[in-house]
Amino acid sequence: MKLQWRFFGLGLLLVTLCLWQSSALTFALASGRSTRIARGLGYPRKDDRRDGTASPGALWFMAASAGLVKMLRPRTLLHGLGDRVKKDFSVKSAMIRRLGKWRLMKEFDMRQQILDDPKMAKRCGKTSDELIQDFTTASEYLQAQLGLDVQVAEICVSKVATGLNLQFLGKPNIPTSEHMTEVMDWLTENLAVSKEDGSLTRLVEQYPFVLGRTIDDLEESQNFCPEDIDFKVAVADDPALIDKTYNCNGICASQCVACWYNG
Repeated sequence: MKLQWRFFGLGLLLVTLCLWQSSALTFALASGRSTRIARGLGYPRKDDRRDGTASPGALWFMAASAGLVKMLRPRTLLHGLGDRVKKDFSVKSAMIRRLGKWRLMKEFDMRQQILDDPKMAKRCGKTSDELIQDFTTASEYLQAQLGLDVQVAEICVSKVATGLNLQFLGKPNIPTSEHMTEVMDWLTENLAVSKEDGSLTRLVEQYPFVLGRTIDDLEESQNFCPEDIDFKVAVADDPALIDKTYNCNGICASQCVACWYNG
């Protein structure tokens, strides 16, 4: 907010300067003192116009005017996503440093959660052993398909089961092997990633939550992607963009978190 007010103040100052110079020149022309005052304002002399040069004041005025126009011009965050600030959703974000050691945060240690809270399995309509088996199966699937080590695979499953906004905390939504297969097949077909070169593995490590998305969610993001963004390359580079499932085209509809226009 402070930054916006600073821009507003700078724009107001430049507009005032433009109006002042315009008024001064008008007065000069009316009073017959146009030459001396115009030179004082920095406008080029007659002989300057012939050789194509201008005084420093004129150059400053033109630069200030150009800066004002650029600042006031409607801007969008779409161009190449160069000004997008990436957030860290990777498996590394599940770790926290305590007493000089890296430790796994409790909300991303699904196995321990199930063991500590017997009611968690009951909420899912299963026994604790059955829920742990589902978790283990999903983890082993990722280890086999993507070559992840045990801890990384378990963190990925824990993140998906807990949800991006912790919406499944206390009642985990553990993805099945069949669902993850469908998602990974879609990703390799529609993004610039593959299993062979390890790029799919890197994508899942960067944004494990993608494994919990439905095919409809993925296609919706692709359909709303603006034309000036290469969906295949952009999402492969920043997988969190896969959750952009709306585009207001500059007319805000209060869906900024999911909006491509918001970057």
